[in-house]
Amino acid sequence: MLTIWKSILCVLISALSIPVCCAQTDFHDIIDSTISIERDVRLDSLVMRHVRVNKQRDGLSGYRLQLFSGSGTEARQQANKLRAEFMDHHPDIPAYLIYQSPNFKVRVGDYRTELEAIRLQRELEYQYPGGFVVKDEIKFPKLGIEQEKDEEGGESEFLEGLELPKE
Repeated sequence: MLTIWKSILCVLISALSIPVCCAQTDFHDIIDSTISIERDVRLDSLVMRHVRVNKQRDGLSGYRLQLFSGSGTEARQQANKLRAEFMDHHPDIPAYLIYQSPNFKVRVGDYRTELEAIRLQRELEYQYPGGFVVKDEIKFPKLGIEQEKDEEGGESEFLEGLELPKE
């Protein structure tokens, strides 16, 4: 008698658990569902403020290599001479003459990461042993379209400034 009750109980539990085990979500129920995202209106004003501030800036935070810093009567000439020398040897790397009272400084490169600036420092350490990496506002990198325009326009401007010998 006990075995009959056990077998009836097993059959009953099995019968009740089959719909639960085999129940699956219908595919059409998932497709018809929608998601609604609510955001705070202050978020829009914060994004607009961020855009406005970035438009006012002339560059972004980055790193440069400082090669010279000096004050005195000859500092400006020394800085200009060093900058011109650097630009002759490395025309692809931008060089800047900066005046921060009372010092004239020569800084080179526009690098987003400190690692890139350190890499340049190591390349130039024999030519410029006193160079060190500084955090500075760097110029925005040129877009591909701007570079193409410079290359096209640069050649014609170069040719316009030349005087051809008369035959």
